[in-house]
Amino acid sequence: MKKHLIAIVFLLSSIYSFAQINELGVFLGGSNYIGDIGSTRYIWPNSFAVGGIYKWNMSPHFTIRGTYTYSKITGDDTKSGNSFREARGLSFSNSLHELAGGIEYHFFKYSLSKIGYTQTPYIIVEAAVANYATRDDGRIFNFTVPFGFGYKTKLAHNIGIAFETSFRYTFRDDIDGYPTYTNVDGDGNPVDPPPNPDDPNSVGNIQINSNNNDWYVFTGITIVFGFGREGCYTGTF
Repeated sequence: MKKHLIAIVFLLSSIYSFAQINELGVFLGGSNYIGDIGSTRYIWPNSFAVGGIYKWNMSPHFTIRGTYTYSKITGDDTKSGNSFREARGLSFSNSLHELAGGIEYHFFKYSLSKIGYTQTPYIIVEAAVANYATRDDGRIFNFTVPFGFGYKTKLAHNIGIAFETSFRYTFRDDIDGYPTYTNVDGDGNPVDPPPNPDDPNSVGNIQINSNNNDWYVFTGITIVFGFGREGCYTGTF
């Protein structure tokens, strides 16, 4: 029992020692929207995105991260490359703030302070809260699930750079700000009903499918500065 306790204490102290390396930096890149309006390309940045990032390195393979990102989220049918959307001609612009936290897994050992641990691909899994404007409810907070991938390398002593893309599923269909209709045919194409004669402001169907919730994507680079006590962890955790 005593040997087991000693082993556990040693493991925790080793992880803690490595975890003293912190990283603080900025995110610079772009965003794109995937929904009922505009392009349906998965990675197609069309608006500037900027933010801050903090990382706490648990081990050479795992990093806890937190981010704040601001961006305009836009869509334009005329630039969609889809014949129906181009003819429809809708567009929108929305401002979005996001707070996210999660974990990175490095495929290779990585550290800004250790020789030989200088580059690796990685994957990201996070939980986030986004704030943006809607047509009916004003600005709201909405839970999202970011996930993505990237590649990081060391630029100089205690300075690192990473290139990453991460996707957000929003669980809602309201970023574009247009009302949602459900009139679609068997192929999912819109069916325009005539305007309501009792409502002079009524319009036909302007959405494609109310069952498709919105996505948005951040693509860009992060530049970070590492600080804190250099780690002594040598394991594979």
